[in-house]
Amino acid sequence: MRFKRIKPAGETAVYHCLSRVVGGQKLLDDLGKEKLFQLLWPLAAFCGVEVLTYCMMSNHFHLLVRIPPPAELSEDALLEKPTAFNGPQGVWTVLAQESLKQRGKIDATIRASEAARHGDVSASMKEFKQSRSRWYNEREERFGL
Repeated sequence: MRFKRIKPAGETAVYHCLSRVVGGQKLLDDLGKEKLFQLLWPLAAFCGVEVLTYCMMSNHFHLLVRIPPPAELSEDALLEKPTAFNGPQGVWTVLAQESLKQRGKIDATIRASEAARHGDVSASMKEFKQSRSRWYNEREERFGL
């Protein structure tokens, strides 16, 4: 059983993150490792996580990441990060752009949703693993996470 991750408020933190493939299966072939590598950098920028180092094996991976202290994101940064990660047609991007056009600022609910993911090691790991799972399932014509 894994213990709850300690997240110091308002401070820089460094985490060693490890994730194993279900059942220890060797599903991370060269193409799978390359895809993980390609997903890692845009996701790190999107989530405000600094990747210090990583190691990708055939059935698990390790990440050493630094999470900076929380910072208030400007409207431009709130729009730029998801656009760079999800593209201009991403749901969050479209909602944020509509909010800016209609009200001159991004809605509080949209802002809160983005702020919750920014600088959070758990949210970034969840997104990283889910993105890789979606890619793998498409490649292998499987479904589910």
